[in-house]
Amino acid sequence: MSSDSIAAGTIPVPGNWHEQALRISSSLTLHYRQKYQRNAVMVTPEAVIQVLTKAGADFVLMGTYGVEGYRTEPRATQDVDVLVRKKDLRKAVAALTAQYPSLTIQDAVVVTRFLDPDTGQPVIDVMKPEQPVFKMIFRNTVTVDGKYKIPNLEMALVSKFAAMTSPNRSYDKKLIDGGDFVNMVKKNLAALDRKRLRRLAGKLYPTAADEISEMVDNIKAGRRIEF
Repeated sequence: MSSDSIAAGTIPVPGNWHEQALRISSSLTLHYRQKYQRNAVMVTPEAVIQVLTKAGADFVLMGTYGVEGYRTEPRATQDVDVLVRKKDLRKAVAALTAQYPSLTIQDAVVVTRFLDPDTGQPVIDVMKPEQPVFKMIFRNTVTVDGKYKIPNLEMALVSKFAAMTSPNRSYDKKLIDGGDFVNMVKKNLAALDRKRLRRLAGKLYPTAADEISEMVDNIKAGRRIEF
């Protein structure tokens, strides 16, 4: 898709809103890189999905691309986050390395990160199911257009809640997570399964189910949330 078509507002509209939101977000990011980061590697979520699917890796699309369809409007993001089953981590990393040989790889306990050599910023995060919240995700997904999996609504909210309350998350990112959480609840309140939400949150730590329920109640009533 050309940057001209984005500027003109002629982005094709697929039938599925999650797919549509991903394509809009991907187009916005690509347009930004083409204009302001011309030497950057043009990584797209569509390409990452294709590479991992061809490699036979079991994965779930996470991060901004994974929740775009639950938000009222898509936005650009710098990196593609994918959660990969432990048994498929090696082949997932190998497949992405072959596709993007110029990216720099940093391997850590919870993530294998692919950084753009021009910007120094991560463009792909291969997340490892080491933390409790990530271990739940593979059992709580929906499939988008028969192509890839994302967390279901309740799991997506619990994932945002876990990030918002994590002691290891930077404050600026927590604010973004909190905004996403409020937006996702407001948009999907009628479809939200509160029992499932509490059950999933309760697996994080003892008081998490009550805390996330209070947040939802406050959002419903138009009050601020604290985290």
